[in-house]
Amino acid sequence: MQAENGQQQTGSTSIWKGKVIVVIEVKRKYLPRKLRIKAYHRVIELRQQGLSYNKIRAIMKQKFGVSPSKSQISYWTRGIHDPHNGRRIPSLEMLEPSEDLAYVIGVLCGDGSVWEKGRIHKGYRRVVIYLEAKDREFVEEFAIRIGRVLNRPPPRVKVKSTGYYYVEVESRTLYELMKRPIDIEKIRRFVEHCERCMAMFLRGFFDSEGSVNKHGYILAYNSNYELLLYVQELLLKRFGIETSWPRPTTKQGTTFYNPQRGKVYEHKKDVYVLYVSKQCNVRFYYYVGFTILRKRARLEDYLRRMRIPIPTPFIPFFTFTRHRCVYGLHVL
Repeated sequence: MQAENGQQQTGSTSIWKGKVIVVIEVKRKYLPRKLRIKAYHRVIELRQQGLSYNKIRAIMKQKFGVSPSKSQISYWTRGIHDPHNGRRIPSLEMLEPSEDLAYVIGVLCGDGSVWEKGRIHKGYRRVVIYLEAKDREFVEEFAIRIGRVLNRPPPRVKVKSTGYYYVEVESRTLYELMKRPIDIEKIRRFVEHCERCMAMFLRGFFDSEGSVNKHGYILAYNSNYELLLYVQELLLKRFGIETSWPRPTTKQGTTFYNPQRGKVYEHKKDVYVLYVSKQCNVRFYYYVGFTILRKRARLEDYLRRMRIPIPTPFIPFFTFTRHRCVYGLHVL
């Protein structure tokens, strides 16, 4: 049923003690979340200009087709209600490229993971952005950067009984961007925004998937062949860093033992490895580098053995003290 003011009406009837009872429910016109967030910011802006509630309602009616009630305007302007509902970035279209986002994307292409929970909570199916690793500085770096991306304080870094550190946040927009399989065309505009964004994407990826062996080779392992080709393309064309072609190293179904966890795992997919040419180790250190201290130290040891001066990195590494992060993140 349609009311004169455009509101939707639904009705139901029931019989109680021989009387017919008619219940009519009136549902207001409801904007999609993206438009509600735009309306919210517009209301805040108009109120800061000193406009009255009635004038704000008239402007909102003209622009969005719906005029919020005076109480709703009051709740919004006083910070009591917020239409974000935990979704700090309403859509991919409103996600802005940045070095922080590029690093987060690189991590989520590797050790990081995203998933959607099966249970529906308050009308929403919750999603999780998650990172777990044994290197505390790596997880803290991820927490700092994803906090900036979502315009919120860094999420708390927690530690498991196994000694691994982990952090998790909720973001539907980041889930849509990074859900498997990785869509390279979808992430390309955020990664290739500028040279610094490309460098930070590669740093996040090699923090997750990279290592330095005793011979000084920098390697990266991943089960996504196309993703490794994309990494190879960025390294060579953007920074002049030569690599091998991705080559298979582990077959699907192969089992392996993780001594830190004390468990046996099985590879669900084929795994490929990418080698960085040792002649390009200095360029790699300068343009990409590692946040993880032990990986960076191994690369620096190789450069010292080869009597190669260690360059100042293109993008500085964040500094962590031995006992705590300089940003003051607390580990629970």
